[in-house]
Amino acid sequence: VRMKRTGVRICGLLMLTLVRSAALASAQDAAGGPPPLRWSVEGAAGVQLAYTGTIQSIAFGFAPTRSLTLLISAERSRTEDKIEYYSDGYASERGGLVEFVSGELRYAFFANKRVSPYAVVGVGGGVERPNVNELFPYGVDRNMVAIYYGAGARIPIHRRFDTFVDWRLIVMGDDAAEMAVLGPLRAGLAFRF
Repeated sequence: VRMKRTGVRICGLLMLTLVRSAALASAQDAAGGPPPLRWSVEGAAGVQLAYTGTIQSIAFGFAPTRSLTLLISAERSRTEDKIEYYSDGYASERGGLVEFVSGELRYAFFANKRVSPYAVVGVGGGVERPNVNELFPYGVDRNMVAIYYGAGARIPIHRRFDTFVDWRLIVMGDDAAEMAVLGPLRAGLAFRF
């Protein structure tokens, strides 16, 4: 419950920032010139590098400047169980499904160049659902929080479309005081309007 409240507060704060930034941006646009495309919808998919698994995400963003983008993102990550057999036994690591919503800040270093590298940082919360099978017969859904950072590159392919690729280190903690680390590599497409 406490983690859900924290996630709601973070998303609420990000939405307030987006609304206030929109008013500032529209005042700057009144000075003349073609209006920039400040809003975006993004979709991405990728693979987990340290585990067998996938990740999908969708995000809604606002860019108050060419270099800075604020996003609200919904993500879904699935990892498979990792089992290693030995002559005297086995070692196993449980996989599962993680779904979370996050607020994300992305800063592009060379926004006017053809390829624009960027840094990303974000925080969010959601639900973790562990795999249930013969090795792990019981599973309990847990609330979790996620903090992540990473880097990527954005390449414009049209005035309204960008493609991007990034890698992030996602550190997660759940309400049972267990932690996990994911490192997904993903690619996606952004539609700006």
